[in-house]
Amino acid sequence: MFKTQLSKILAVIFVFATIMGPGPGLYLVNPSQEEAVPTTILGMPALFAWAVFWFIVQGGVVIVAYKELWTNEGVTEE
Repeated sequence: MFKTQLSKILAVIFVFATIMGPGPGLYLVNPSQEEAVPTTILGMPALFAWAVFWFIVQGGVVIVAYKELWTNEGVTEE
């Protein structure tokens, strides 16, 4: 399953991003519900920006895996 060092690194990054996106990472960004004004990052609510960031990280991992690991070596077309 993990044939190369890159595949191990990408797997760790993807699992970490999956945990941090919707999981405990949300409490790092939005610790209390009592604030009257939500925190913003570049005009977006911090909670939304946090989720989008981790989605982009996951997308980046998939793109790198597609370009570097998921090749058609050894597959012959008929």
